[in-house]
Order: sequence, then structure tokens, then C-alpha cells
Amino acid sequence: MRRLLLLLYVGALALCLAGCGPASLEADRHDAERLLLVQTMGLDRENGRLRVSVSSGLGPEDRPALVMSAEASGIEDGIARLQNYSPENQLFYAHVQYLLLGEEAARTDLNGVIQWVDRSPTLRMDTDMLVVRGTAGGAVVDASRQSTDITQRLASMDRQARSMGWTIHTLRQVAAALAEGDGALCLAVETVPSKGAVFTDEMQSDAVVPIGYAVLGPEGLTEFLSPEASLGAEILTGDPTGLLVTVEGCTLEVLEGAADISGRLAPDGRPLGVDVRCAVSAGMLERAPGDALPPEEMDAALSRTVAAWVSEALGRAQATGCDFLGLRQAVLARARERDAWGGQWPELLPTLDITVSVEGTVDRSYDLVD
Repeated sequence: MRRLLLLLYVGALALCLAGCGPASLEADRHDAERLLLVQTMGLDRENGRLRVSVSSGLGPEDRPALVMSAEASGIEDGIARLQNYSPENQLFYAHVQYLLLGEEAARTDLNGVIQWVDRSPTLRMDTDMLVVRGTAGGAVVDASRQSTDITQRLASMDRQARSMGWTIHTLRQVAAALAEGDGALCLAVETVPSKGAVFTDEMQSDAVVPIGYAVLGPEGLTEFLSPEASLGAEILTGDPTGLLVTVEGCTLEVLEGAADISGRLAPDGRPLGVDVRCAVSAGMLERAPGDALPPEEMDAALSRTVAAWVSEALGRAQATGCDFLGLRQAVLARARERDAWGGQWPELLPTLDITVSVEGTVDRSYDLVD
């Protein structure tokens, strides 16, 4: 993290120095020194107004993060208000790493936020986006203390989440999925107290933990998937390698997972159903104490468990009418008059008959079997 911060500051300095002659180098160096890099931005909708919250992240020589929040009529107004409150430096947004959308802002302001970032000369569409259950401003403030801040918390969570098979989507990825007229997934997080787990006083800020996926429809946040449905969605749409799952009390790590989705069509080309076939292999990390299933029965147990997760994710897509799993493209790939059926997809999706089959394999090479 310290090396990353140094690179960000050097990058900001390079932007100011590029193309300058010797006479202006000293002035540009001072200009760069007056830049304060915003690394996390949070947006909330409160009482009809927008709240913009930012954190600069920890600075050189363990300088505490500057954490600020302001209520405004819109994002640009909020940025201007925050600049007025900035104690000394010019807030610089070109290196924002995480954009947090609070629950209400995700419901009402998603498209406006995407359009604003797309037009912004500083913020980038490849910024990682997360939906916060609760308020983004609360997360920015509650996860920050003297020796840590929301950006450090998110970076730690980010590394852990990716290594465990979760996907963190960028604004560009979300915008592309929504532009296709279906839906999108976005990792959801919430803050939890660290008291009782962290015993260093100056670091007892709230922790930030992933809670599964938020479903984003064309108009904004639709719902939060359960942890089980989120696992099913990851198996269907992402790379689940690394996911830790519990089956019959045993802890397994997914080693490989793949899903094949195809449509069943009537003679006239009308979509009738969806066939989903999954193959998942996992390694056993820890066996349950007591009456755990015999090793030879774990394959079937994994198959049943994954089938339940996948079925729940598919059921939520049908119940909400939001195709966040990309079923339309798979089902209509071979349909005649595909465009016509595609136009009726929101009405067709809840009526489709869905079958799910899973082939699960548990690798018992961890010396946990007698």
C-alpha cells in the first residue's frame, strides 16, 4: 500500500511536470505538492439530496487520511463543497480506486452516476464499484481511524475477496451489462464492528466485509442476493475458483467450476425453457467433527448443494425479471426471429421452465481421510 501511494503521488507530479520547461519546474512541483489524492468516494441519497463522502487514504510518513462528507444538490456541487472545506490542498480525483454507492443511491442514482463518471475528465470508468448495504458515507467514516482508513480496509477486503473467487466489477463492466438491456451484478459490502477481533485501539475502525452480490437492473438496485444465491451466480457467471463453501459441515475450496446454459425452443422458435449444466470440483480443507458423511458420499452432497445455490440464483432472476445471469443471450443464441423474441424477453423470462444438473467432485487429497 505504501508503494502504491508513492506511485500515485509520483504519477500526479508527473502529470504536472510533463512538457514543462526548467523555468516552471519549481512552480509545478509546488502545485503537485498541493494536490490531495482522493482514493475512495462514497455517494448517498438522503432526504432528496446527495451526500458525497471522500477519503484521501493514508499519506506519506503515516499522515492520517483526510475524511470528509458534504450534502449537496448533486455530485459536482458536493465536490465543490468538499473543496471549500479542505484544510489546505486541492482535492484530486484522478486516482479514485473505489466508488461506493449507498443502498438508496444505488436504487435511484445509478444511471446518473455512470453518466457523470463517463463525462468526467478525471474519474475513470475502470474504477471498482461496490454497493454498500446501508450508507456509503457511514462506511467511509466508520472504517477510518488514526492509523487506518476506508481505502486500506477496502484494499485488504479486495485482495481477500478476489483470492476467494468473488468478482469485483468496474463501472465500465456494470455500464456495459446495463447497456445490453438486462441486468448486472455488483459486489455488495457492509461494515461490521471490529471490537472483539482487533485489540489495537487506534485500528479499531469498522471492518468492511463482502455479503454477496447486489442485483442492478436498468433503473438501479433491485435487491441483494442471499449468500447462497450469490455463490450460485458466481458459478454461473464468473470464475468460482477459490470459493470456500460449506457442505455437510465440511469446508471445501472450489478448484474449478464451469457452467453451460442452453435454451429449449418450440418449433416456431419460441423459448420454452433453460437447461443449466454445471461441473464443480472442490478440495476438502476441513472435515466436520463427529458424524461427517463418508468420503464416497461427498460428491453427491456437493452436487446437491451447488444445484440448490444455482437454482436459487435462477429463481431470483425469474422473480425479479432482471436477467443479471445473461440467460437471454444463451437461450436465444439459436432461435429464429431472435430479435423479436428478445423484445419480449422481460415477459418470457418468468415463464421459462428451468432444469439444473450439477456434477460435483470432491478431491480428497488433503490427508483428511482415514
